[in-house]
Amino acid sequence: MSLSLLKTGAIAATVLALSVTGAFAAQHGTLNYDTKLKSLPKSASLTIGWGDEGDDVVILDYTKKNGGWFKIKDYDTGDKGWVKKSAVDLDYVDDPVKPGVQFCFTGPLGYVCVNQ
Repeated sequence: MSLSLLKTGAIAATVLALSVTGAFAAQHGTLNYDTKLKSLPKSASLTIGWGDEGDDVVILDYTKKNGGWFKIKDYDTGDKGWVKKSAVDLDYVDDPVKPGVQFCFTGPLGYVCVNQ
């Protein structure tokens, strides 16, 4: 019983530390719809490629500016670029390279995901 409480406390402390520090762990998601890949995190920037609805992506970076943008890499094509935050579904996504249940939450500086 006490070991279970200790594990729960350690997990809670880790999650809290990640959310407070804004640590950015590699995250995985799926594109919600066909979207343009931009060279910079702004709508007026150059379109450098396309992401297709349902594509699995890894989140490389995040910025809150201009409504929130993710820098992604598409697993299928290898293309990289910036997309609006709304274009990516982060809820309980499996990493295509290392499958396993993953959960995500929003901290003060953006999304944080944890693999179990």
